[in-house]
Amino acid sequence: MEFVKIWEEEANDVWQESLKHPFVQGLVDGTLEEDKFIHYLLQDYYYLTHFVRVIKLAKRQVCDPKIKKELNQVLGRLSASELSMRQTFYPRAGIKEQNLLVVQPSPAAYHYTSHLYRSAFADEFGVTMASLLPCYALYADMGNLYAKEKSPNPLYQELLTSYSADEYQAAVFLQKELVENAAQDADKKVREQMRKSFLISAELEVEFFDMAFQKQLWRGVKNATI
Repeated sequence: MEFVKIWEEEANDVWQESLKHPFVQGLVDGTLEEDKFIHYLLQDYYYLTHFVRVIKLAKRQVCDPKIKKELNQVLGRLSASELSMRQTFYPRAGIKEQNLLVVQPSPAAYHYTSHLYRSAFADEFGVTMASLLPCYALYADMGNLYAKEKSPNPLYQELLTSYSADEYQAAVFLQKELVENAAQDADKKVREQMRKSFLISAELEVEFFDMAFQKQLWRGVKNATI
């Protein structure tokens, strides 16, 4: 993982800031206010709906049938995860189906998803996938870092446990391989675009946690579901 490792090391400061963010610490020790958690879940739902669309764009940018198959498997896992969240997890958190249908993005969520689309607009598979990788990889590291912790809040613990699960860790490794192989095959210009997209996404992960912790919304908007 030559290039991916270099980019992760370059992003280490913001990476560690995310892993040790007060929002994440609140999940781990159970002190995070539930309204902040709900705000995070709503914004994460918005983010993931666009995350899926960007993966579909990436699929159009590659000809290799093996890679297309792997991306189909990614989309299948995301679809199954969304269904499970909507049927069981969201209701236990107090989120209704109607809330998901009308959720409004915060500035941070809008900014992050706009970056993903901008990366995909380059029409380079490697650049698109590099922009998506920090989301995968950061949560895998979070799962590993806090695997031995036990949050007193069962919902928080369930979420943290999902990131340390073998299936999730294996899926992240495959995503790193896709990005690394694309970087190895890319010319210098495209590889630099990949690097920049990766680093911007890493920075936006911190902003996303800030957004959730501060319950950020647009000026004049009173809640995320109006």
